[in-house]
Amino acid sequence: MKGSIATLVLAVLFASPVSAEKGQARFSVAVTVPKHATLEIIAQPPELSLTAQDVARGYKDVFARYLVRHNDRLGYLLQIAPHVGVAQRIEVRGLGTDVIVRDDVVDIHRAGESFVQDLALEFHIVLDAASRPGTFALPVHVAATPL
Repeated sequence: MKGSIATLVLAVLFASPVSAEKGQARFSVAVTVPKHATLEIIAQPPELSLTAQDVARGYKDVFARYLVRHNDRLGYLLQIAPHVGVAQRIEVRGLGTDVIVRDDVVDIHRAGESFVQDLALEFHIVLDAASRPGTFALPVHVAATPL
């Protein structure tokens, strides 16, 4: 009985002319994703400890590692800023070319091939002639900003 009812319903459906009006609608969708860049500190000393040997030598090497995430195919700006204090200058190594930071913020354009970059940097901190042994704030600040 069930089979014959299903056959009857199908026959009625296919026998009846079905009409539908054709229509078109067009719309566009635009999405704007704001550019962003973030820098996560993986390893960086919280302070700069200077020994008498560091002061006599005239420099201290500090190593740091950062993870930068960004979403712009053109890349981002890596900003390296000095902090007033014990450093005469800071030589930054590990960016493909050495960068010298003195009194002003240095902006370095980093290409955007990879949206996540692991940066291992060495800060060669050339000490001011008046430096003394002790513990100080790290004389460099690193940040990432969108282009």
